[in-house]
Amino acid sequence: MLTLKKLALSAAALFSWGSAVLGESVQLKESDIVSVTVFNEESLSGVFTIGPEGTLVLPLLGSIPAIGRAADELAGDVEARLEKDFIRDAQVVVALAKAAELPPQLVTVIGQVAAPGRVPFDAGVAMDLFTAVASAGGMTERGNPYNLELKRREGDDLKTYRLSIDSDRNYQLRDGDTIIVHAMEEVEEKIETITVIGEVKDPGAIQIDPEEPFDLITAIAVAGGFTNIARPSKVVVRRRNGEAVKTFEFNVLKMQKDQSSPFFLLPNDTVFVPESIF
Repeated sequence: MLTLKKLALSAAALFSWGSAVLGESVQLKESDIVSVTVFNEESLSGVFTIGPEGTLVLPLLGSIPAIGRAADELAGDVEARLEKDFIRDAQVVVALAKAAELPPQLVTVIGQVAAPGRVPFDAGVAMDLFTAVASAGGMTERGNPYNLELKRREGDDLKTYRLSIDSDRNYQLRDGDTIIVHAMEEVEEKIETITVIGEVKDPGAIQIDPEEPFDLITAIAVAGGFTNIARPSKVVVRRRNGEAVKTFEFNVLKMQKDQSSPFFLLPNDTVFVPESIF
């Protein structure tokens, strides 16, 4: 049951502080400004700031722990301390006068993004993986959306998590997290060739696509065709198979005349066009 004194105290506190709420349940934090009203003790009442040590420094009482406590809990503690040594039946109201502005939280996004660096976001506001990468300019062309690395400090440990933009786009990040966007693995293009030597106008290696058919007559044409002293009837193809070398001989003039089935070359084959004996 509220006494007249408590009712008067509550009305006075609410009148003085407007939006301040008696028994406010929000937890207090560093740099919050709180009002402390001690009924009939104007010299003990006032507005106080929670310091970096997490305490309020009050007249007579000195430092009192405040961080993480609700306003009504803190009021009860102040009442108990005053009644112990100074005031009989103390009546105290504590209210949050002004909440401290929290510094922005930060995640760091590096690697294959357009603007690597720190991405700030307000305390109490969610920051997901997709938003963090987008805020860092998005991925570069070499960025691998399936290979992102999250570094997170958990106590004394530095944990590493593998993430994907596709499956983890809504993954919630924390203050101090670091995201590394890795590059796509570069696939080394293997160059395949065949070699044409002997009596052709432009002997040497010819680059081929192993997925595309490349026949003997085409190879000779790419090599500039026969010279005037070439012997087209005795063209030799040498093909290595492990340690062994297999040899094929062709009459290219006859193949062209008869429109024979083409002989397809394989990578590393060597075509030799001999000189005419005449």
